[in-house]
Amino acid sequence: MTEPIEVGARSAEGDAYRWALRVSATSLAALAIVGATAAGLLRGSAGIWGALAAVGIAALSGLVTQIAMMVGHRREPTAFVGIVAGSWLAKMIIIAVSVVMLKGVDSVDRGTFGTVLLVGVGATLTIDMFAVRRARIPYTSSSSGGGRS
Repeated sequence: MTEPIEVGARSAEGDAYRWALRVSATSLAALAIVGATAAGLLRGSAGIWGALAAVGIAALSGLVTQIAMMVGHRREPTAFVGIVAGSWLAKMIIIAVSVVMLKGVDSVDRGTFGTVLLVGVGATLTIDMFAVRRARIPYTSSSSGGGRS
């Protein structure tokens, strides 16, 4: 049986999620600036809008998961999974609707949108991976019992 975590207590896991959220937000802000500037020079205003739309969707994709993990990591495992899975489902619906809506918008450059979206989502996933590795979150607890080796 696991011991309850004190409210307000800091943990390596919580610190890792806060670090990931901070670094992801900073990285996405930098991507918005660099992506929109480069796209504006290469593709004009359609490139700027494509880059900004992509960063917005990448932020939704990455930051919602990180926030859900911060909220759920102190809860029971089933509640944690429910929070993360529910947020994942909600953001997938929002992303799908957003992409379908952007399909009909002529003022968004699709090549820029796709490229910046891949870079943004890839960056947030990489940051998540480093955060989890850095926290050294165990797969099992030492009190799991069972007596098997």
